[in-house]
Amino acid sequence: MTATAKPSSRSAARPPVRHARRPSFARNVGWGVAGNAGYALCQWLVLVVVARLGTQSMVGDYALGLAVGAPLVLLANLSLRTVLVTDTTREHPFQRYLRVRAGGMAVAMAAICAAVWVFDLPAAAVVLVGLAKAFDGVGDIYLGLLQRHHDQRAVAVAQLVNGALTIGLTALLLAATGSVAWAAAGSAMGSLIAWLGCCAPLASRIVYADARSTTPRRHTHRFSPPGPGALVWTALPLGVASGITSLTANVPRYALQDRLGAAALGAFAAAGYLVLTGNVLVSAVAQTLLPRLVELRASGARERFAALVRQSLVGVAVAGVIAVWAAELFGGPLLRTVYGEVYAEDAGTLTVLTVATGVAATCFVLDAALSAVRRFTGQLAVNAAVLLAAILAALVLVPRYGITGAAWATVAAAAVHAGLKWELLRRDL
Repeated sequence: MTATAKPSSRSAARPPVRHARRPSFARNVGWGVAGNAGYALCQWLVLVVVARLGTQSMVGDYALGLAVGAPLVLLANLSLRTVLVTDTTREHPFQRYLRVRAGGMAVAMAAICAAVWVFDLPAAAVVLVGLAKAFDGVGDIYLGLLQRHHDQRAVAVAQLVNGALTIGLTALLLAATGSVAWAAAGSAMGSLIAWLGCCAPLASRIVYADARSTTPRRHTHRFSPPGPGALVWTALPLGVASGITSLTANVPRYALQDRLGAAALGAFAAAGYLVLTGNVLVSAVAQTLLPRLVELRASGARERFAALVRQSLVGVAVAGVIAVWAAELFGGPLLRTVYGEVYAEDAGTLTVLTVATGVAATCFVLDAALSAVRRFTGQLAVNAAVLLAAILAALVLVPRYGITGAAWATVAAAAVHAGLKWELLRRDL
């Protein structure tokens, strides 16, 4: 009698594995720009709604919520999205990134509440705006997984849904109540719905596939425990650097709030949001560049890496010159049309802020290149120096020149930032 051999697990038939075709680089850039631009437009429309339906002081309270919450949330973010995208060896599973990010957002909210209590800030607006940013932070880690897999279309969809929900709910609640606190609550609700209803479902397929294909690794970091501690230790320099960058951007706002009050801060924020789209567009290009730069660096294509960085910097510089020219010509009428007559007095401030935005835009490309070579600690040192420059510039310029002085302080900080980041990167090109 002949025994029938059982098929081994290795010889058993397996369904063929289908790999999704990667979108072209140009298409990913297009989706990245569309998603970031649409999201930025909605964030700006929130400010427009508050300006049209409320007062300059309401705009100032909302902007103060952003100025307090954004740096703390970014600091607690630890730039885990960048670490996730550059984690080519899959050292940490996605669920670990998610747990660390959620824990960081809880810490950020505790810090925001403490800041409200210590500095006697408008509690409802500041806490609720901070909560919206914290919800965005949790959803952002899912977008990082999609970005690592070059799925910028899904990232764009999530951003557009988030932006549409935010502007819709904010406008509805502000019109119904006339309260900036309820407007901030609408922003938080939109971010929560986008996280649970869009970001997580879009990334769920990749989360499942990565969980099945990733082999757990033993971590041997010298100064940190294994698991989440190792991830925090890796991300900490870049995370602190990002938090410092956000704090630096808000230093002129703190100076204005302290010297001239909420109305001046509202006027400055209104002008600043008009040029924010420029940063968002360049950020979208930089996010799309990052995975490509990581691949070029990993493959040893040093010359192609350097060429792509230089080409990107030239393109950003040309766009910045055009933007400054447009701001000088059309700044006053644009402010009057969008916000109202009282805001048109700050057309000169808009031009100066456009200069700052053009200089700062180069930093997004430089940051992407530095992250691709994993120069995280160097970025922390540079950003600390830039923060010091911003504080000194604000202390000197804001008391003398008011809102325009705050804009020139922003230019000074951006110039120092770009120069130091280029010097840090130059040796790796």
